[in-house]
Amino acid sequence: IRHRFTDAFSIQGGIEGEIGQSIDPLGRFNYSMIGVPLSVIYDSTDRPLDPTRGVKVTASIAPYAGFGGAPSFFGIGRLQASTYYALDERARYVLAARIGLGSIVGGELAEIPAARRFYAGGGGSVRGFEYKSLGPRTPDGFVTGGRSLLEGSLEARIKVTETIGVVPFLDFGQAYASSFPDGSERLRFGAGLGFRYYTSIGPIRVDIATPLDRKRGERPYAIYVSIGQSF
Repeated sequence: IRHRFTDAFSIQGGIEGEIGQSIDPLGRFNYSMIGVPLSVIYDSTDRPLDPTRGVKVTASIAPYAGFGGAPSFFGIGRLQASTYYALDERARYVLAARIGLGSIVGGELAEIPAARRFYAGGGGSVRGFEYKSLGPRTPDGFVTGGRSLLEGSLEARIKVTETIGVVPFLDFGQAYASSFPDGSERLRFGAGLGFRYYTSIGPIRVDIATPLDRKRGERPYAIYVSIGQSF
């Protein structure tokens, strides 16, 4: 159920149930869980797919009762905030920034279903890295996911013409085994250049990114194609 107080501010809540099997390098177990996800949203941006002004903040918390292999009680919280600032009246030059935080409290890492853990990397996270490739690893090098997350992005959105734009960007992020980002894993950075073709419904996005301080085995670049800005 969702209630909108104003055009910019709303809250929502619901009931969620899940039965599944978690299989990953930390183990295999069957679980079931029931929870009450709650969220608060503030969105003063001017355009859904191509914001040029305003702020958007989404804060959510979901307490769960677990059964089987899952913890008897755990909670997942997440905060996502972004802001947009147009340097000129026609919004041909826009600065955009995003920060994201996540935390899971209750239970050990191996008890949290793998699909509910936090991962970083990929088009909606740290561009240049493979999807869900950043986070705690086993001694064999397999990514396990974590109980906390820190990530963010900076972009300069520049319109060259009315339909063509370029976007230099810098992303950073990492997932951690602890319930709060503690620096136990090195923060990773990705940078690149995006191209935009602006249509009446929103921009078509093509981003080319590369990991900074790339490690052995990581791909030298990645390409992302989508509709709408990255955040």
